[in-house]
Amino acid sequence: MSELRTDTITASDGTSPVTLTKQSAAKAWALDETLSNEANIAANSFNISSTTDVDTGDLHISFINVFSANNYCSVATQAANSANDIATTRYGDSTSAKDDLRNYDGVYKDSPICYVVHGDLA
Repeated sequence: MSELRTDTITASDGTSPVTLTKQSAAKAWALDETLSNEANIAANSFNISSTTDVDTGDLHISFINVFSANNYCSVATQAANSANDIATTRYGDSTSAKDDLRNYDGVYKDSPICYVVHGDLA
């Protein structure tokens, strides 16, 4: 049996990340339990450079590696809160996304979030 061990895999140019092909892996995800805590984001995310709590219920998420287009699928849920809380992406481009965090009554609120993005990286 062969075994391959490595810490980093890069593209053949030696500097770019490897492109995932024929796979449907998430290209970005984050569990932000404290909203905008950089240490928490670094420990609990992939391809997320930062989150910004812009206003109550208004969260801005920035990507490290950009997407090839503005067409990607993002799924967000408010973590550790009641079943009546919802999170929706209201705007996204290849570099970031803005999410609304609110309850079913439409009241905006700050809340921990679990966020996953599927799409093609640039």
